[in-house]
Amino acid sequence: MPFKSEKQKAYLFANEPEIAKRWAAKYGSKPKPKTKVKSTRRKKKK
Repeated sequence: MPFKSEKQKAYLFANEPEIAKRWAAKYGSKPKPKTKVKSTRRKKKK
């Protein structure tokens, strides 16, 4: 399970460094940015 945020990463390195190191090695140390899905809704015509 990769880091979901910078806060989670900082907390884990401070409190559970072994788990944090394992996650960083396996998934990378940077959280992936959330991608927005563009809405396909169209406005109603009056």
